[in-house]
Amino acid sequence: MTLYELGILYLFSGSHHGATIHNRARLLLGDLFQWLGVTGYYLPGLMVVAVLLAWHIVRKDPWRIDGLLLVGMFGEALALAMPLVAFTKVLAIEGVTASATSTAASTMTGVFTSGTASGAISGVTSTATGGSAWQAALVFSFGAGVYEELLFRLVAIAALHLFLVDYLALPEHIGEWAAVTLPILAFAWYHFDARANPFSFGKCFFYLVAGGYFTAVYLLRGFGVAAGCHALFDVMVVLLNWEQGT
Repeated sequence: MTLYELGILYLFSGSHHGATIHNRARLLLGDLFQWLGVTGYYLPGLMVVAVLLAWHIVRKDPWRIDGLLLVGMFGEALALAMPLVAFTKVLAIEGVTASATSTAASTMTGVFTSGTASGAISGVTSTATGGSAWQAALVFSFGAGVYEELLFRLVAIAALHLFLVDYLALPEHIGEWAAVTLPILAFAWYHFDARANPFSFGKCFFYLVAGGYFTAVYLLRGFGVAAGCHALFDVMVVLLNWEQGT
């Protein structure tokens, strides 16, 4: 998250966009705060910190940094991202494979300016002051990993389960199924935009599979590994495209 926020400031602070370009999930969280009557540029980032801090306290985890654990989580996230990268190659759907970062990595279709679609990142990054398009894509990869996993996994699953099971009193198995499935569908829908990334069944299939995969990682291994897996998947796709000169 820190890499993403600092990267945005470095790349766009001197452009006419200022610091308004962000991953769409971050902007959606900002809109949520604004709807609740609270405003602040760093509120979405502070929300991440607050949620993880509360989780840490509830779990009664020790207040120390375990370097070996962090290395292990990074290695696990990297290993889990690789099958999804391979899947984009095997699937070979136009606009989904690693030859089309704009749809495979969500670092392009998830880039919005003040809540309005700004098109592919290649157009947005022409205003960047501190780096090239592929460097900006790397920055947005970290943003996608943190904010999309926060929105579609951590927040959405917990909120839906609370609403469906605790408030509507639906049977536990139905509430759990809906709380897991609905965010996957929302994750696929979120990536489409009429201008930057129009709908296709092939891409929709990919996003559904990716959403289901990230959900499984989140449920089995936790938010940290899921966010890392998502971010590293995007990063690997960006680097593959840069290496291939696409």
